[in-house]
Amino acid sequence: MNSPDMEMGEEPKDRTRWIWLGVMLLFAAAVAALWFTSRMGANLTQVRAKHILIRCNKDDPVDRARALELINDLRSRIQQGANFGKLAREFSNDEGSASRGGDLGYYPRRTFETEFEEYVWTAPLGQLSEIIQTSSGFHLVVVTDRRISDADAYEMELERKAAEEKKKSQDAAEPAHP
Repeated sequence: MNSPDMEMGEEPKDRTRWIWLGVMLLFAAAVAALWFTSRMGANLTQVRAKHILIRCNKDDPVDRARALELINDLRSRIQQGANFGKLAREFSNDEGSASRGGDLGYYPRRTFETEFEEYVWTAPLGQLSEIIQTSSGFHLVVVTDRRISDADAYEMELERKAAEEKKKSQDAAEPAHP
């Protein structure tokens, strides 16, 4: 049987070139999409921290005292040179991060409970925290990296300048003391 489009003796058209062009266009679109999404992620404000969590029942004074004693002991050991990651693997009750030496990975702002959140966004990098208490228990935290987006950096700079101006105007309004 002959196709109505083909006359006797004519070979079918080779569409391989068009198929490969389509494949290449799809590949280029996928690469562009990956590049675009990675660029968007690079401009997000994120923090990376590691922690040791000792869970406790806050309504049980005996369990709370046990957890507080353990976290104090761990903090002392770290200050004396013990390896944070090794202690996190051995003692942390956070199943998700303990096997990674307490590494939480990167998280955006307003992810953690208030006390934890305040520390990770204000602490110097690499500094061991005091004991932080949350509803999960007691934490020791070390901030390992902080990425501030361009927009957030601009906003923080505006807030800093506004605070300076406010302080200057308050200082100027105060009468001099004899």
